[in-house]
Amino acid sequence: MRRTALFLPAALLAACVAIPGAMDEDHLARSQILTGEAFPDLDSGVTEQQSLHFQVRAYGNGKAMQTADLAETAYQRLMVDTGLSSFRPLAGRYKIVVYANADEYHKKTGQPGWSSGVAVGGSIYSYEGGHLDGMLSHELTSLIFYDYMGHINIDHHWISEGLAVYEESKAGQSASGGVAPPMPVWPQGWQPLPMDSIIHMVPASDRDRVLSAWHLQAESLVRFMIERGGRIGFGQFLGDLRQDAAFDKAVADAFSGTWRDLSDLYASWARAQQ
Repeated sequence: MRRTALFLPAALLAACVAIPGAMDEDHLARSQILTGEAFPDLDSGVTEQQSLHFQVRAYGNGKAMQTADLAETAYQRLMVDTGLSSFRPLAGRYKIVVYANADEYHKKTGQPGWSSGVAVGGSIYSYEGGHLDGMLSHELTSLIFYDYMGHINIDHHWISEGLAVYEESKAGQSASGGVAPPMPVWPQGWQPLPMDSIIHMVPASDRDRVLSAWHLQAESLVRFMIERGGRIGFGQFLGDLRQDAAFDKAVADAFSGTWRDLSDLYASWARAQQ
């Protein structure tokens, strides 16, 4: 298996934000092997809380426990939605560091001003606030996606990011999966991006993912596969891609009797948006 050697750079790519020292803050994070801690630790008064899948460092026992609970709920919700309930993190527990506020987060991580969280290696860095649940849902989805896949294939990024946005939209719901809020109404006269553009024209960052047509469409396509094709089928779809299957084969295998190939899936999705 290739997963051990390639997990760290894959997870770094999944963050979709700039690393410290990068000249262009909107570029994808550059792949690199990390040794030790990626960013400076919290100051004095740190509490560490371990849960089944996470090791959380935060200021105060209550905040650490709350963050661990949020992360475990998001983890279980993702397992339900992807049909990957048997998945186990390769490196054990994922690490979560929660800074006191945005100022400490930006000062210690060097992330751009629009960033509220970043996944680097097997760790997630963020800060206390109402955004934490949604951010954890998004970033841990990216970590788990690339941990499961075991290697980077940029053509899969629309699935990773679409799934991350989908899970983020379900933040605050139960671990049993819940129901995603309705998709925003597409503007009148809207024309969907071609599938080739979704696969190959990946945005440089997540900066405008709430408004980005690419992000909205990637999330809509992933949602369609999960909710129309079924969670078990979606898990098989990911399993085929993990074995380097082409999109057409993965769709045909996973959603037999529903869609013949990726073009058929796309056409069915496009009709459903009208």
